[in-house]
Amino acid sequence: MDAVLELHRMWLSNPSEGCQAELLGAPLNGEHFTDMNLSRLQAAGASFHESRFYDVDLSAGDFNGAEFYHARLYHSLLTNIKAQAANFVGARIDHCDFSGADLSGSNFFRAAMVACNFRDADLQQCDFREVQMRGADFRRANLKGSVGLTPEQLAQAIIDDGTTLP
Repeated sequence: MDAVLELHRMWLSNPSEGCQAELLGAPLNGEHFTDMNLSRLQAAGASFHESRFYDVDLSAGDFNGAEFYHARLYHSLLTNIKAQAANFVGARIDHCDFSGADLSGSNFFRAAMVACNFRDADLQQCDFREVQMRGADFRRANLKGSVGLTPEQLAQAIIDDGTTLP
């Protein structure tokens, strides 16, 4: 796996070198990713069960249907990702930026989220039941049809006139 990710990092720096990593459906359970640029990663359907992400750039990647069950994401950049119907059940997500992300239909059941940015994100039909959430930024986010957000969570969140609430 290290060789594939190294080729991806080379490709990001110079597209004539290396190649874009395609990890479609790959089992990456229990992996540790630290201080890496993995932007534009193609990982739809990949499994990141109990994986750890620390200061990782995953922006503009494809994670549709990916499994982040009990994963840990800290200080990571997930801007403009495609992660429709992704599974974040039981994940710990701390100070991550999901601005502009398409997370529609994703499941965050029993996840713990601290100070995450969901500005301009598509969160339609998401499951937020039993989520421990503090300090989310939902400015201009679309939460239409989402379930489980409590009045207390929304009171602690940043919302604006552009936020579409459930």
